[in-house]
Amino acid sequence: MEILIFLVWIPTVVLAMLKDFEHVEDFINQRRYFVKKKYRPNYHITAPEGWLSNPTGFVYFKKQYHVFYQYHPNRGAWGHMHWGHSASKNLIDWTHYPPALIPKEYYDKHGCFAGSAQVHDNYLYLFYTGSLVFSNRTFETQSVALSVDGILYQKYLYNPVIRESPHGVEEFRNPKVWKFRQTWYMIIGTTSRERNGQLLLYSSQDLVNWKFYRVLAESYGDMGYVWESPDIFEIEDQYVLIISAQGIQSEGHRFRNLYQTGYVVGSFNYLHGQFDDLEVSTATFNELDYGHDFYAAKTMLAPDGRILLVAWLGMWESDFLEAQSGWAGMLTLIREVRMNKQGRITMTPVRETAQLRTEILEEAWYSPGEAFLAGAKFFEMLVNTSAVFSDVIILLEWSGGRYTIAYSSEAGQITVDRGGEDGIRRADWSPNHHVYFHIFVDSSSIEVFCGEGEVVFSSRIYPKSIKVKIEGKSQVHIAQYSLKRSIGFDKNLVKYLKSHVIKSLN
Repeated sequence: MEILIFLVWIPTVVLAMLKDFEHVEDFINQRRYFVKKKYRPNYHITAPEGWLSNPTGFVYFKKQYHVFYQYHPNRGAWGHMHWGHSASKNLIDWTHYPPALIPKEYYDKHGCFAGSAQVHDNYLYLFYTGSLVFSNRTFETQSVALSVDGILYQKYLYNPVIRESPHGVEEFRNPKVWKFRQTWYMIIGTTSRERNGQLLLYSSQDLVNWKFYRVLAESYGDMGYVWESPDIFEIEDQYVLIISAQGIQSEGHRFRNLYQTGYVVGSFNYLHGQFDDLEVSTATFNELDYGHDFYAAKTMLAPDGRILLVAWLGMWESDFLEAQSGWAGMLTLIREVRMNKQGRITMTPVRETAQLRTEILEEAWYSPGEAFLAGAKFFEMLVNTSAVFSDVIILLEWSGGRYTIAYSSEAGQITVDRGGEDGIRRADWSPNHHVYFHIFVDSSSIEVFCGEGEVVFSSRIYPKSIKVKIEGKSQVHIAQYSLKRSIGFDKNLVKYLKSHVIKSLN
């Protein structure tokens, strides 16, 4: 019966959409507030206004890449989560779309939290967690919405498709859905009754009827009390499981952030619905990004075979200075994921980012003690030296602050320091042939890719005019480029929304 109802529901989606999109008019009016905001980045995805946090879906549909994210439209502060939405044809030029999901149904009235996106039979499906707070309890359920055009979405008539956790716990969220042969699979982040992080596995034949399969993985005490935003992908005949964990204790220079996003690698057995050789512990859990601000990574398989990743360039309980201007949060650059010969994940900016360059600002060799003005708030900088046995230090200085990137050849480590009580982040790194930093600064963020992406640091910073200073013991070659603005509103989309949606509501 559910399958029949689902098939009847699909042809009515377009008609239903036109009855329920008053928020589109609000979206159109946001154009006047965009861009002229303090600390607003030039080429990272942000919301038009309001709060942005975890990416909620990443998918290719109708010749465009679509990125969704947790979003609250007002005041630059946390609130009842929506799904914000941006789209791009080339991974660098992003267009704001209307919010895809609005919290308004009885099962999601207190938030539409992160999940995932999948394409099936020329429809785009969004799987998400609905949050309801009632009698001092939080109820989290899993639901689905669908789109025929990638712009407007209709929730399934018989949501939620998973109405409760099999263990009766409140933390039960962020469905990741993928397909293998003729079966759909879903993993959901949760906690056990003993308050250990856990992942649950479900399966389905039709995307709406889901059956609980088994506990897929869990912590035995050292991997935190809640796992959320799970992601999974196959690379080099291995499966990589990404987890965002709450409650991991720091160990030296590892796990310094409030919450951690990292990965484990194993072999997935579809016959039994389990990992055959997976251990999830702090001994096997590798941080994806060693910076101060990185969480809830999402991946997708691009049409050309690349595995792409995006994450929140932020961290919970942080000071978002831009919130005073009515917006908060951004996403990372889109990154390409690879696995190196040591079985470790590497991340580099997608090659398309080179198309952001507008002008070369600096290209010269610099010796320790020399400096130059960055000349822009939005730039890319490439730092090279073949002296792998000499220390390399790059300082970005401004009035009232600095950000330091320091490679120690003796220690075999790379360190960044943005100042303050908890400003230092460090990772083991011993390049073989040359020291190479690929640095992106975008008004209030910095991303540092070391070598071939073996180590990455993503952090929020709030500089003014930046001076670049070279220290250490090695001469370095620096090339610096200014980068164009690459996110905004599309006039044709706004015109389409006005003529097809707003007109139908009046």
